[in-house]
Amino acid sequence: MAISRFTSRFKARTDIMDNITPNNVVQANVSVPHGEWKPASWLPTVWQNEKSKDYFVISSGKVVSFDGSGRVVPSGLLRRCLDAAFSDVVIDYDANDKAARVIDITTGEFVTGPKDVTLRMFIKAASENGWLPGETLPGTTSNDVENGLLHGLAKKFISAPVGVCAYDVYAWAGDDAANLHFTNYQKQHLIQFFTDIQMKAPQVAKVHADEDTKGELTLINNTNLKAMPRYKGIPLSSKAVGLQLTLQVAAHTSRTPFTVTMGGGITPRYRSEPSLVANEGDWYLDDEAAILIMWDEDGSGKPDNLTSVDYFHYDGATSSFASADEEKFIHFVGDCKPGDFVTFDKLSNMTVRSAALTLADDTDVTNDSVANADAILDMLQEREDFTIGRVMDIIKEPHGLLERVRTGFQGDGFDNSAKMPGSATGGFSDMITLSNQIVADQIVVVNVKI
Repeated sequence: MAISRFTSRFKARTDIMDNITPNNVVQANVSVPHGEWKPASWLPTVWQNEKSKDYFVISSGKVVSFDGSGRVVPSGLLRRCLDAAFSDVVIDYDANDKAARVIDITTGEFVTGPKDVTLRMFIKAASENGWLPGETLPGTTSNDVENGLLHGLAKKFISAPVGVCAYDVYAWAGDDAANLHFTNYQKQHLIQFFTDIQMKAPQVAKVHADEDTKGELTLINNTNLKAMPRYKGIPLSSKAVGLQLTLQVAAHTSRTPFTVTMGGGITPRYRSEPSLVANEGDWYLDDEAAILIMWDEDGSGKPDNLTSVDYFHYDGATSSFASADEEKFIHFVGDCKPGDFVTFDKLSNMTVRSAALTLADDTDVTNDSVANADAILDMLQEREDFTIGRVMDIIKEPHGLLERVRTGFQGDGFDNSAKMPGSATGGFSDMITLSNQIVADQIVVVNVKI
């Protein structure tokens, strides 16, 4: 008799018309994220275009965040809030905001004139606009506890950085065609920011608060100076000596002059090469190494008639608030080196993230006491959340022989905006010559990755 060895099981197809998982991919490359991004309507104006007379609230390259309503705002506003006390001003509305028909965050109406918005007023306005749902507003007494609560609410209202602005942002024109701030006038609606990009910014220096006196300069005698690998192959005079400066000096330029003061009727004379230091009063600045090379009769001591030196430097530089227009351009603020982590400051400029993590009472963060645990975690989180990238390179200008390329329009009678990079600008690019901060000759390249 026949034996059946077939043991397979049949299964009928039932998936001819079946549900599938919905597509959840928006875009693969998020360096330019997709979304209907809009600037906040309450942002104060930063600068005005001279030709069109349009007002702008965020400039190209500035670090940006989201507010509680999902609108784009400069990240520097968050830093201002975190650094402010109870009654410190974080927003300053003026006549330009009235002319641009900016919305007053405290009233929801157009700005009517100059007005200072303090930290508490700002957080109170955010709460009353419904942008801090479920949050309790601190009391009306200024103290460390209340300030701490306001800072916490500020971090809930304004996010950590989400990118850098792709271009200049106009003052908000209105939410829809029926509610434009100026009838039928809207040059920009949605805006864009970058989350992954390599960019560059001029480096900001600061004025030296106190001169380096002769006694503060560290001597490098002629023998040791010539032995330094940095100066190998350079025909230095036997009377040239080095003087180590106390700070990281900015280059000697028309914007950041290095000043040597001497007595005895000696007139200091700047030399463009260290090998040209050949007479009393001659000096050359090696700004990268912070070494001043000068002539000394014996080649073994500090110049007899030297009194002091004064200069610009990068240590401790900050963004200037002297005028609102100084917020216009993106800058890199303070000293840095390739590989440094980058964060942002009050003007949404880039700056080096502090490597130090210490508590307010200077207690070392390695202290494992329970009392310090929350504070340590907060600092670690801020350091992580507020990091936007790394320094990749520092470029010194002018580029090779660009200062010898004949360009218009040279002369003191022309504004910097009229001078073409080349001989008219001493070889410096627009990024440096048009800056409204203290900038010497360096441009910082940053890899932004958020």
